[in-house]
Amino acid sequence: MPMYIEPQAGPAPIIQVIQQARREVSLEVYYLSDKPILRALQSAHARGVDVRVIIEGKPYGMKPWQVRREERAIQATGATLKLAPYRFTSHGDHYAFMHAKYVCNGHECEVGTANFDWSAFHKNREYLYVTSNRAVVQAANAVFNADWNNRRAPAYAHRVLVVSPGSSAGQLLQVINQPGPISVESEELGPYRPILDALAAKGKDLRLILPASINSADQRDVDFLKAHGCQVRLLPKSPIYMHAKMIVGRSLAFIGSENFTQTSLEQNREMGLLLNGSDIGNLQAQFNQDWKMAGGGVGGLVAKAKGWFSRF
Repeated sequence: MPMYIEPQAGPAPIIQVIQQARREVSLEVYYLSDKPILRALQSAHARGVDVRVIIEGKPYGMKPWQVRREERAIQATGATLKLAPYRFTSHGDHYAFMHAKYVCNGHECEVGTANFDWSAFHKNREYLYVTSNRAVVQAANAVFNADWNNRRAPAYAHRVLVVSPGSSAGQLLQVINQPGPISVESEELGPYRPILDALAAKGKDLRLILPASINSADQRDVDFLKAHGCQVRLLPKSPIYMHAKMIVGRSLAFIGSENFTQTSLEQNREMGLLLNGSDIGNLQAQFNQDWKMAGGGVGGLVAKAKGWFSRF
């Protein structure tokens, strides 16, 4: 049940799940444009695998013609494509997203922080987890089938996975509130008061890395955390952009698609995993490298987010 870290691993962990499919591939992701992944889907379809794909129909900052191009590329593989259910898409003044990032076959799943695009595998810090754990595979496929049929995900999936909307905020608080220091990497900080207050309560036991492109609202939240003694650093967007969503402590860790925002935790479709054991050491080691790369503190750095992919 290995963990993979981007951009070192590339798209290989996802392609592996697709290539090992015997009967079905179920792929649900915010955005899909990576050509090697598309070729793997085409090959799977050609050998008789039932390939189903769900994508977000209105990704942040993307033009309708760009989404149509994405749809055509997916349909050209032979996969059956659906746009995310209405309840997870932007409509009226309400903005929510199908923001999950995972792929399953009948016996294995990859769940992680990465969209399936070039940036994820060449520029971003991302974490991917491939598992054949039967409970995880069953739960992830159940979430996919629920979204495919525009139904609610079953309750047991929320006990096995970190799934939004539903139980994810409480599970993230469980990871943050574990005894001892925690290390956090995230693209966004909030504001979402329950998470922000729990992070602040850690004081000097919190180390947090955000991208240097945080907006003014996130900068205010950073100032709030610093006032409570928390340690925060900003990672320049080059050579590695901080897109990951990760929390690691002494005994429990989280990786997944969830940002620390109210929309992400209460309205979006999101999926993540709670991890322990050897994964703790792997995540902490990568965090320590990123902490050094981020240099010394946040200073006065504030910049506008660059591009649609930099937001989610």
